[in-house]
Amino acid sequence: MDISYLGLGFALILLLFPILIFTHLKLKLNGQLFSSFGRMILQLSLMGIWLQFLFNQERWWLTLLWMLVMITNAIFTLKQRLKFQRHILLPIISSALFISSIIIMPWILIMVVKPQPLFAPSFAIPIYGMVLGNSMNSCALALERFESGLSDNWRAYYTRISLGANLWEAALPSFRKAMHASLLPQLLSIASMGVVSLPGMMTGQILGGASPLVAIKYQMMIMIAIFAGVCITDYVAIRLYLLKRFDNYYLPR
Repeated sequence: MDISYLGLGFALILLLFPILIFTHLKLKLNGQLFSSFGRMILQLSLMGIWLQFLFNQERWWLTLLWMLVMITNAIFTLKQRLKFQRHILLPIISSALFISSIIIMPWILIMVVKPQPLFAPSFAIPIYGMVLGNSMNSCALALERFESGLSDNWRAYYTRISLGANLWEAALPSFRKAMHASLLPQLLSIASMGVVSLPGMMTGQILGGASPLVAIKYQMMIMIAIFAGVCITDYVAIRLYLLKRFDNYYLPR
C-alpha cells in the first residue's frame, strides 16, 4: 500500500507536539527540528529519485559503483567522528570495512538471497546499507573503547611488557573489553527482536505487502549478516590499530 503526499502532510502535523513541548520547556530545539527534518526530506527525496533510476537500470557496474560511494562516505564519516590518532585511522578504517564487505556481501548474494541478476540493486544496496551502517557505528565504538582502555591502563600495560609479554599479550585485556563493549548492544538488540520489538526491515516488508513468514526470514538473514560484518570489522580494525599504535619496541607512537 502506497502513502499519498497528502498522507505525508498529515504525518508532519504530528511534529506540532514536539514543537509545543519545546516551547513549553523553553528548549531551543525548534530550529534544529526544522533543520533536521528539512534536510531529511530533501536528502531522502533525492535518494529516492536516484535509487529509482538505479533499480530501473539494473546494471551491475552501477550497483558496484554506488556501493563504492557508500563505503567511501562511511570511511570519511567514521574518520571525522573519531577524535584520536587521526593520522593513522584512514588505512585502518578502510581496510576493516573493505574486508568485512568482501566477506559478507558475496556470501549473502551468492549463497543466500540469489537474486537475478546477481547484483540486482534492489537487493544489494539495501542489504549493504544496513551491514555497512552498523559496521561503521560499531567500529567507532570499538576503537574508542580500545584507545580509552589503553590510555586508562598504561601502568598495567607496561607491567605486562616488563614481565616479558609481547604486544598482543599486553594489549589483550583492552582488546577484549573493546570487543565486548561494541558487540554487546548488538547481541541485546538481537535477543529482544520478535517479542520486545519488530525490527525495521521486517516491518517495512510487511507494510509493503510481503508475507510475515517471508519478512521474518529476511530479517533473520540481515541480522546474521549485520552481526558477522560488525564482528569482522571491529576485530580487523582493532588489530590494525594495535599494529599502527605501537612501534617495534612496543612503545606508543
